Amino acid sequence: MRTHLKTLSKTLTLMLLLILAVSSCKKDKKVDPTPTASSSMTGTIDGKTIKLDAGALTSTYYSTDGDASKALETSATLNASGDKLNFFLNDLKSGILALTKKSGTSFNPGSHTIKIYADSPSPVQSYVSYFSGGNTYFAYSGSIEITITNTSITVKWSINFKDAAGREFNSAGSFTFVNFLNVTKPKSEVKDPTPVAAKPTIENISPTSGKAGDSVSITGVNYSTIASENEVKFNGVATTVKSATATRIIVTAPQNGTTGAVTLKVKNSDLTTGPTFTYIQPATLTSISPATGKVGDTVIITGTNFSTDPGQNSVKFTGVQGSLTAVVKSATTTKLVVTVPQGALTGPITVSVRSGATLTSSEYVVIIPQTNGDWQETGFMPLIQNINLSASIGKTMLFTGGLAPNYLYYTSNGTSYANVYNNLPFDLQSLQIHLVASDGSTYYITTNQGIAKSANGTTWTKLLPDANLPNQGFTGMVTRAGVLAIMNATKLFTSTDKGDTWATVELQIPQGASLDYLTSDANGKYFYAIDIAHNLPDSLAKHVIYRSTNQGKTWNATNGTTGIYAYAGGYQDFFKSSDNYQFALFSPPSNNTLNALRLYRSTGQGEAWVKISDEQSFTVKTFGTVVTYGGTSFNISVDQGTTFAKQTIPSGYVIGGIQRTEDFYYIFCFNTSGSHRIFRRGI
Repeated sequence: MRTHLKTLSKTLTLMLLLILAVSSCKKDKKVDPTPTASSSMTGTIDGKTIKLDAGALTSTYYSTDGDASKALETSATLNASGDKLNFFLNDLKSGILALTKKSGTSFNPGSHTIKIYADSPSPVQSYVSYFSGGNTYFAYSGSIEITITNTSITVKWSINFKDAAGREFNSAGSFTFVNFLNVTKPKSEVKDPTPVAAKPTIENISPTSGKAGDSVSITGVNYSTIASENEVKFNGVATTVKSATATRIIVTAPQNGTTGAVTLKVKNSDLTTGPTFTYIQPATLTSISPATGKVGDTVIITGTNFSTDPGQNSVKFTGVQGSLTAVVKSATTTKLVVTVPQGALTGPITVSVRSGATLTSSEYVVIIPQTNGDWQETGFMPLIQNINLSASIGKTMLFTGGLAPNYLYYTSNGTSYANVYNNLPFDLQSLQIHLVASDGSTYYITTNQGIAKSANGTTWTKLLPDANLPNQGFTGMVTRAGVLAIMNATKLFTSTDKGDTWATVELQIPQGASLDYLTSDANGKYFYAIDIAHNLPDSLAKHVIYRSTNQGKTWNATNGTTGIYAYAGGYQDFFKSSDNYQFALFSPPSNNTLNALRLYRSTGQGEAWVKISDEQSFTVKTFGTVVTYGGTSFNISVDQGTTFAKQTIPSGYVIGGIQRTEDFYYIFCFNTSGSHRIFRRGI
């Protein structure tokens, strides 16, 4: 009996302990919260910043019992427009994944035999896709770094995309998927977004907006290489297929097309519908307000069909060395608000929207204040010549002497100067610098040994207009309207890529003439030159200006008679042209002296000359519609020489050179005691 009771007591004790243990286990499990998934993403794509929290991300972890291969799919909604970045990572494990071209896309039409799992019903591989504006772009290369812990998956990427027109862009960043096991699906639910199939697809088009007649590229798979077998329509309007490969078609936006989806049929295939192409109507220009102003003022431009993206509206003002780009502060479809840029001159404003046709306004008169305050010394002390030639880019300036100088000074601020003469790519022992010029972004010098250029004023590259004559000298030079032109004897050399390549033509000039000292109007329409063979101090000699109406190829003498030019004495800033008029310093043949040099203007492209000043002058410079000349005073005109304002200069000095930068006028001065100074005054 006692034995039985002992056995029963032990049994009851064990049952009680078991009940308590089960109860305790249930209590612990109840208070342990179920973990939830969370993610975050940062990075960039096509120049745009990505910064997302869990609300913008959707991730799925694919895992099937008995199969060691896992996968991850993450979709990130990038903005309110619905742009998305999608990742699918096959055979998920820690390490570096080299991304390959996705099968079933234009980069890799694919093979029907590709499968990532032995039991997979469809071929799926790792890929990254970017969806934006109705277009889908698949990354074609790059790397992905994967780090897996017990609770999280971190993905870092650096990948490359390409659109239908071949424009490349990239994306880089990282995201973390926390508690990934809580969002698990079997691998049988993996879907391939680009299954290898026989029907045509449209991945993306480029551009997605434009005008009738614009070329549009379409990428996808299963196109016919016979252009006529691909039927493309813009919102139902058929267009011409210009060229076709198996993965790319180039078409023309039809003239009578309207905004709508681009569709495609190849031979007798089903209709494939792609993204929307938006027709953009040409912009128009209505008014500029106010009609006058000064640097820094706000100008309102009205018209139609402007872009609401300020960066897609290009507004340019007339400047010293060509057009100056203005900052577009705000933009609507009918109004652009811009600021008059530093260095702007009187002249037309141009507007181009989305790289479309250039619209030109009537003249916008920039009021250039007379230089204010006293002329200030710049601190320049070295010994230089009386006459100096100069050029500027922005706030920087380059200058040299007027006759066989052995210096070439560069300044970035007008207060400190560096002699860069020894940097020139010539034989310095016999070098003679002739002229300096700029096209607004590059400096040029001509010498007795050739021509050289510099983008920064200090590092110089020798140019080779004629490789067979690498050391031939040049004097005259034109740097206008994107063309660099120089002459030597009977040959004209021109370049449209800053002297990297050259075109050469034989000049057609009157017999016996020897043309040099080129100049041109602001647009490079007419070229002008003088005949150095007849610059003689003989009152019976003819001194005429030669003009070319085809950018220097053919030359004819004008009817206007001029006098003696002083270039042989180093006075080489003697012949310039504004937008519409020509200016020349010369002395009459009857009085061939430097004291007789006066400024003349022609209003008929060299056909007649009228003296406009009785002041002895040594230099004339034009900056768009602004004309300056100097001797014992500084003279400035803002109406192309019709009227001039005379300004005093430091006492005892004479002007031997003038230059304008974005913010100052500079005068190179000398006096009878041999002192040389550079003064400047704010614009």
